[in-house]
Amino acid sequence: MKQIIPEVKQIRKKRGYTKSFSGVSLSAGVPFGKEAEEILHLKLWNYEELECGHDTIRIILRNLEDARKLPDVCMELHEMEGSIPEESAELFSRQGYLLDITEDEVRIFTDTQEGFAYALSTVKQLLEGGEQFYLPQICAADWPSIEYRSLSVTFAWYAGYGRFGFDMQLWGLKEWKQFLDICSDYKMNQLNMCLYGYWPFRMEGYPEAELRGLKMKLWNPESENWVEVEYMHPNLAEEFLPQLIEYGHKLGIRFYAYIGLNSYSGGYSNAHKEKRMKMQKDSHFINDFDSLCLSDEGTVQYLKKSMRSIVSQGFDGIDFEESEEAFWYCNCERCRETFWKGCSTPEETLHAANTWLLQILYEELKAAKPDITIGIRAWRQPPLVRPEELIAKMKASIPDDVVLFWAPGQYVEESEFEKWIHAFGRERIRARDTEAIGFAAGLGRLIRPLKCNGLRCEEEPITQYIDEDIRQHKGSVRMHAAGINGYLFEWYGFFMAFFAHAYYGWGGEKETEEFYRYALETVFGDLADDIYFVMTNMFTIHESQLNIFELEFPFAKNKVEKRDIPRIQEAVRLYPDLMQKLDHIIEELRSDKRHYEFALHFKKWKISVMRSRIIYDMALESLKFEEAESEEEKQDCLRRMYLDNEREFEIIRENYFDVNPVLETGTASCMIPYHELKRCILNRLYPDKKQERPVYLGVESLGWMWF
Repeated sequence: MKQIIPEVKQIRKKRGYTKSFSGVSLSAGVPFGKEAEEILHLKLWNYEELECGHDTIRIILRNLEDARKLPDVCMELHEMEGSIPEESAELFSRQGYLLDITEDEVRIFTDTQEGFAYALSTVKQLLEGGEQFYLPQICAADWPSIEYRSLSVTFAWYAGYGRFGFDMQLWGLKEWKQFLDICSDYKMNQLNMCLYGYWPFRMEGYPEAELRGLKMKLWNPESENWVEVEYMHPNLAEEFLPQLIEYGHKLGIRFYAYIGLNSYSGGYSNAHKEKRMKMQKDSHFINDFDSLCLSDEGTVQYLKKSMRSIVSQGFDGIDFEESEEAFWYCNCERCRETFWKGCSTPEETLHAANTWLLQILYEELKAAKPDITIGIRAWRQPPLVRPEELIAKMKASIPDDVVLFWAPGQYVEESEFEKWIHAFGRERIRARDTEAIGFAAGLGRLIRPLKCNGLRCEEEPITQYIDEDIRQHKGSVRMHAAGINGYLFEWYGFFMAFFAHAYYGWGGEKETEEFYRYALETVFGDLADDIYFVMTNMFTIHESQLNIFELEFPFAKNKVEKRDIPRIQEAVRLYPDLMQKLDHIIEELRSDKRHYEFALHFKKWKISVMRSRIIYDMALESLKFEEAESEEEKQDCLRRMYLDNEREFEIIRENYFDVNPVLETGTASCMIPYHELKRCILNRLYPDKKQERPVYLGVESLGWMWF
């Protein structure tokens, strides 16, 4: 019998298999029969031939009460249902199902559309055969351990502030629907769609806040030159977001707008710079561009109008994020008289202002949609360990029905998370500090989801990796939290994080390394060994980790040292093997009609490996530069690094869309380190022509400089 992700709670194999079949039919004796027909159609997105096959197997859909009444239901099924733990009974009734596969029928018992969709997900993964299919005869009882299993994904991420768009931010309706199909197949049921930056939807009355008409330069390989174009978000070019949300709802997937609580709220603060918060004249902080002065009535009206526009898209909830930048606050006279009053630090002032704003936006959202769920990601700065008295004050500062999309998990004992569970209640905890692929997505398309992929990751102060996400998910299940959330700010190349969120959110218990193997074997079959080899042998040095790179980058603080030479040399040796295996994996997946969509993940891996091979040369050259005794030797090293940097950028510009600095804020920013590295090299080669203005590596890194 085939393996399944996530694992079914209780499953027993009977003897034999079903008859062979080439089609399916549905007999639905439930109140949602019409909806069930559509769900079956949607679930066959990558098995379309089963909708028109002649030798059919019947899917019998009945409610849970029928399973208890029908005389021919497998006795083991009754035993399974009877053994469901009392604390899981409610989740089983809402999202669970019983499954009985006999020689002639697939019998599904559930009371909900969600349960039916999840049962079909299991059946799909059990399918065997080719033109003719068959299933193992089994009986199963299944339900999730966590009610809300969400992914934080990017619809627009710092768009117009630090970039224009990459990965899923460039998708249209077709690609997003496929992603929802995959989410449903692995039983995820919520997307928190990041809307940071210029709004990717129409904003009546504030067209300047929309993600359209921004100038950018694209590489034209035909004539090898840069062409200036005006960019428009795909959803503004042809609106599809409401349709996408409707599609997801049919599969039981909820949608939350993941937005800043007065940070990166549309393009308003770029179009109206006078509306921004005011820094002290002698301030050294540089990101004064993302937050609006709340003492200006016009900005508050704009934020309220933004909430109305977001609700009109069809979202089920809002996930507010408080800015990481808590080390300064608006210094204007009115803010000094109001929000600063009674506060001794900028952080206290930020929380006071945000508490005030949250209440205003809460009321606006509830007026627009009374049943909307509102959540918040807050209190993420030090102190990381908080006394119970302080947690009680935090709880009292927000409305009782506001849920939490952040709770402790990194850098603290598990007992800190338990404090929050007891204070806020498990039903309000929807997520923890599980942001591995939020941080990994900040590395400019290089791949570093695992500790083994990076430069001495065990020494890094930030410990956001997949194994840490897994540890926290297990803790959430153990404490019966209402939800888990996994960051997936970059999809291509980071499928293992997706599998982990799906597996552990449902209640999986495997140890981390065992899970990696299990997931690869389950999804990719015979390719699993090659994929595991590449996954665990990819070695990523971020360009900022070269000693010549002067700008601080908190997501990769370790610098290349002499002790790293053996690891670099081993990576150089393995390079041909990695490339050969990746070419084979990509070729096989492109011809696999069940998993063809994963081929692009390995294309991303291949590009990262190709770039890394050049970065190894730059890393070794940077060490030679440090050891060089003469100025002539140093100059030679710099010239070689300059040429290597250009070679790497050739790969980047040929394969990626958004690769040049964004200047709209007044602070140059680009996730691709090429531009800043080039500046560092040229400044040393030609000190008399110094370029003073740095190109920061993504505005998302600025709030983490304290690390």
